Amino acid sequence: MNVKTLCMIGLTLALLCGSAFAQSDNMGVVDTLTLTVEKYAPNKWVVKADFWNDEEIAAFDIPLKYTAGMTKLTVDSVSHAGTRVDYFAQKYQQVDTTGQMMHFGGLAYIGSDKPPLAPGSGEIGRVYISTAGGANADNIVVDTVFFAPNNKMLFVDRNAKAIIPALIIQTAKK
Repeated sequence: MNVKTLCMIGLTLALLCGSAFAQSDNMGVVDTLTLTVEKYAPNKWVVKADFWNDEEIAAFDIPLKYTAGMTKLTVDSVSHAGTRVDYFAQKYQQVDTTGQMMHFGGLAYIGSDKPPLAPGSGEIGRVYISTAGGANADNIVVDTVFFAPNNKMLFVDRNAKAIIPALIIQTAKK
């Protein structure tokens, strides 16, 4: 085989493999979850979760790992007040302080008449984090993570089809 053929095969394989990690539905543009880390007081941060979707969403789960190096962190609270999912029938969170992991999410209408999340853009939750015991830390790092036994970042449409959105993690500009 010549070099051009090998390059074309390699490029095709790279494109096919890369698209396998983004949204796995054919409903339109890839949905996007943006996590923004913002320091709002000494040793206190908020992680804002913004979500853009082009189809209705019935449920979601966002697992996070957070770290400040050797300084231990605690999740103070999770809030959905004033967000796009504030009306969801069920909202939940589970925190593993020892593992420095947590996950949060919601269900729109299990056993209720709540509608699914309409297509659109905006905030779906805030996670408030602080240093344990008031220890000093300059910044924190967050990322999504697999959370045993079976939690991974997942959004589900009204037909129970799994949607894995693109992920953007950023630090708020001061």
